[in-house]
Amino acid sequence: MRIGELSEQTGASARSIRHYESVGLLKSQRASNGYREFDLGALDQIMKIKLLLQVGLDMTDIVRVLPCMDTPAVARCSHAQRRYDEQIERIERQQRLLTEAKALLIELRTEGAPAESVISGDSIRTVSGNVTVGIR
Repeated sequence: MRIGELSEQTGASARSIRHYESVGLLKSQRASNGYREFDLGALDQIMKIKLLLQVGLDMTDIVRVLPCMDTPAVARCSHAQRRYDEQIERIERQQRLLTEAKALLIELRTEGAPAESVISGDSIRTVSGNVTVGIR
């Protein structure tokens, strides 16, 4: 299938698909007219890439861990497992901070300013730059 059809079916832009190919995550063949032709496996590969991007891995990580996704669970690459664990820890940290931020906002909305905030400004900024607007 051509890049436009692959883009339409996966929701990935043609530019992203070309980038995935340039870093070695996808392979294509060139048709006689010079167009890229991808096999059906490219659909699955792009969906895996999108999933890994959604959980917070960057392209450098994805290049390293994507090959590990197709191996049996027992034989997973150790670097992939380590990177997954790091991302899980980061997500858990963000969840805790968001829970604290939500509790503080509910308290501010219902009772006014609390006597002492349990959330440091630095902690909130690590979750999202937008969350700190108006909160000190």
